[in-house]
Amino acid sequence: MNKKITILAIETTCDDTAISIVEYNNNNFNIISNLISSQIKDHNPFGGVVPELASRIHIKNIIPVLDKNITDLKKYYKSEKNTFEILRENIDYIAITNKGGGLIGSQVVGVETAKTLSFLLDKPIVSINHIRAHILASFFNFNDDKNSGTIENISFPIIALTISGGHTQLVLIKDFSTWEIIGKTTDDAAGECFDKIAKLLDLGYPGGPIISKLAENGNPESIKFPRPMINSKDLNFSFSGLKTAVLYHFNELKESEKKDEQIISNICASSQQAIIDVLSKKSLDAIEKYTPGLFILAGGVAANKRLRETLKNEVKKYNTEFLMPEIPLCMDNALMVNIAAYFNILNNVDIFDYKSIKSNINRTI
Repeated sequence: MNKKITILAIETTCDDTAISIVEYNNNNFNIISNLISSQIKDHNPFGGVVPELASRIHIKNIIPVLDKNITDLKKYYKSEKNTFEILRENIDYIAITNKGGGLIGSQVVGVETAKTLSFLLDKPIVSINHIRAHILASFFNFNDDKNSGTIENISFPIIALTISGGHTQLVLIKDFSTWEIIGKTTDDAAGECFDKIAKLLDLGYPGGPIISKLAENGNPESIKFPRPMINSKDLNFSFSGLKTAVLYHFNELKESEKKDEQIISNICASSQQAIIDVLSKKSLDAIEKYTPGLFILAGGVAANKRLRETLKNEVKKYNTEFLMPEIPLCMDNALMVNIAAYFNILNNVDIFDYKSIKSNINRTI
């Protein structure tokens, strides 16, 4: 792309209200604003996201987050112009996650905000698939300041493993227009398994980071939890059996053992290792089958340090390049939506007017 463009991107598919503004110029980028309003404290008492509560909080947060982005935009251009003028003059596209998964009530808040901005500013909307956005976040190559950098070149074919509370998928990307799910969970997603194990152990929410932290002091070989479908002939996953095995193991403990920090750490380390073993085995099976030049690890669970280290080391053995987003970009955020919009614009796909955009939570790619 040989011209400078600026994209305002919105992400509200689950429980984070996120908006970013990024300026692109010949594959270089500058982050003008990147803000997230988290709802973790609101959902923590329930041990997971409550959909109706999430959508109500999005309604409360979306305008204040947008206002802060606009303030950052004015500072960036050192402008005293009013909100409408500064947006109209400096924003070229509005991007919104409106497909690929999520909670319908949450997603609608972001979609309607994007449509309103598109109408008022007379700017096109870029439609973004949530799962693709997680994957494409890997292509940010940051400078030391973490606010600027370059966009990595894409070389096909690509295998991507996307893992979070809502999805666990292996995706084959033959070119920018050809995305195919080649493996998926038949029941619980890996992130959902982490969350449910954490809830069982009364550790809090979200479960993944808590289990990962406690696992550092545990022995991953102490408990032989099952690795569901690890030797199946397909590339699909299953984690419900592992969750059940942890439940049975925990119920067999004495009451004093259930409060023993070392025992809990061992359960965390062993269950985490079971999940990592399955994810790694299936990923390597996919690499052997499709021989991609690039493997991408993405999604919220991609923030797990042991998983990142394991897959990075294993993938290298296959002479395959490895990419993953920086840890803050693994969770839902608006920067991933922004770069996905950049690639859509570059390839002239999924660009609409405000009348053509609708919400869709089907987990398609």
